[in-house]
Amino acid sequence: MKNCMNCNRPLTADEVAVHRKLVSREATRFMCKTCLAAYFNVPEEKIDQKIIQFKRQGCLLFAHDLTDFTTGDK
Repeated sequence: MKNCMNCNRPLTADEVAVHRKLVSREATRFMCKTCLAAYFNVPEEKIDQKIIQFKRQGCLLFAHDLTDFTTGDK
């Protein structure tokens, strides 16, 4: 399991993916969404919104499930 390069918190797969999408696809060290939000000076909710947006767009960096993001149905 990977840890945040700033605060050392364990990272989720989505946090690794959003770091790769927003910072560098070739990154080997990653920030959690809290540290990433601070890095970009945006609220953490904005990072959550970007994760949902990238998943909806079908970005292959993100794990996809069968949940429909608009209705919550599977």
